[in-house]
Amino acid sequence: MTTLISLHKAVCVLFLGWLLSGGAVSAVHAAAEAIAVPKLPDFSAQYVLKRNGLTLGNATRSLRATKDGKYVFQSVTYATGMIAWFVKDRIEERSTWTFNGEQVRPLEYVYDRHGGKKTRRVKLAFDWERMTVTNNIDGDPWRMDIPADAQDKLLYQLAIMQDLKNGRDSLQYNIADGGRLKNYEFEILGEEMVNTPLGKLKTIKIERLDDKRDTTVWCAPSLNYLPVRLEQEESDGSHLSMDILSVKGLPAR
Repeated sequence: MTTLISLHKAVCVLFLGWLLSGGAVSAVHAAAEAIAVPKLPDFSAQYVLKRNGLTLGNATRSLRATKDGKYVFQSVTYATGMIAWFVKDRIEERSTWTFNGEQVRPLEYVYDRHGGKKTRRVKLAFDWERMTVTNNIDGDPWRMDIPADAQDKLLYQLAIMQDLKNGRDSLQYNIADGGRLKNYEFEILGEEMVNTPLGKLKTIKIERLDDKRDTTVWCAPSLNYLPVRLEQEESDGSHLSMDILSVKGLPAR
């Protein structure tokens, strides 16, 4: 169970932000110039998760648009194979969000861990008029102030991929998590070709600046900067990895 939780955290270190294809005029600058807001296609991507070369489970990421113009970005992590006999936990995250101009903005974030011996449910509700977020952890709510660029710990990954698409070289994000704001910063290392089940893909290699662990992610421009590989070196020497298996809704160009 602990192994799956640590694996889930590794997956969430970064990943799935991406997918900005096309655009429609949906906002107006103060100078009355219309700006194009990207329309994101529905998609799903599946990954295999390993620790020190041993397959532990799968992770699925998906995005869908709702009828009221919002989006739902979801992550599901679960054990597979022999590990599934011992680890029954299933971890689901869901971020409901919308655009604020060209930027993604969270409305609600839900974390749900169930299936094993322990359960945990976390819900964050963002109030952008009051500039606060209400945290409800296992039925115990409380509130804190947030800045205008605050993200939840799932949606910021989408913001990263949007910034890569827009050519930005500064990747810094304020994440509402664990009752406080955390600052995540990433460095762009350059381009690299990566072999995947989808074929050989050109990627942008980025690294999180973190003293506790080394995390590197490879994002494919041909898949709207979808992450296709993640590697993490823990402080105890353990090696965690996530590699793409399949994707629907984002055909390589």
